[in-house]
Amino acid sequence: MQEPLPKEYEIKKFDLPDMTHREMDGLLRDQLICRITFHDEPYPYTLPMEYYYFGDTMYFHFTTTGKKMDLMSRNADVTIEVDWHDEAFTDYKSVILKGRLVPVENAIERNTINVAMSSAVRNRAGIKSLLSIPWGKKGVDYLSASNISLKLLKLDVREMSGKKAH
Repeated sequence: MQEPLPKEYEIKKFDLPDMTHREMDGLLRDQLICRITFHDEPYPYTLPMEYYYFGDTMYFHFTTTGKKMDLMSRNADVTIEVDWHDEAFTDYKSVILKGRLVPVENAIERNTINVAMSSAVRNRAGIKSLLSIPWGKKGVDYLSASNISLKLLKLDVREMSGKKAH
C-alpha cells in the first residue's frame, strides 16, 4: 500500500468565488449571446443564440423549424451558459442556468417582449457582428420581414449558479 503524501504536497482544490444573485442578474442583463445546449445523441447539441433578458426572465426567438426545434420537441430541458471576460482574461464571469424552454402563451406578455426585443436588437450589435459573419441584414427584423415563422420562448429556470475570477 502506498504511503500518503506529506501535507505540504497535497493538491489544494481551487474554486472560483460564487457570484451573488445581483451579479448574475447584471451579467445576464449586460450580455447579448448565450450558449444553449439541447439533449441530443450521441453528443449534446450546443449553439450560440441571442437572447433578451427582461425582468428576471430569458426570452428567445426560435424559427419554428430546424434541429433545435426538433430536439426541443423531444426534450425542452436545456443548459444555458453566459459569460464575460476582459481582454487579458484576468477577469471573467460565467453564469450557468438549467431549466425548461416554454412557449410564451400570454398575448400581453408576448406582445410586450416582442416590442422590447425588436427595439433592443436595433440598438445593439447582435450575433452577426460578434461572429463576424457577412450575413447582410439579418436577425429578428430580417426573419419577420421574410415571413419566417418565429416562436417566442422563455426559460423556466430550475437551477442557476455563477462564478467569477475575483
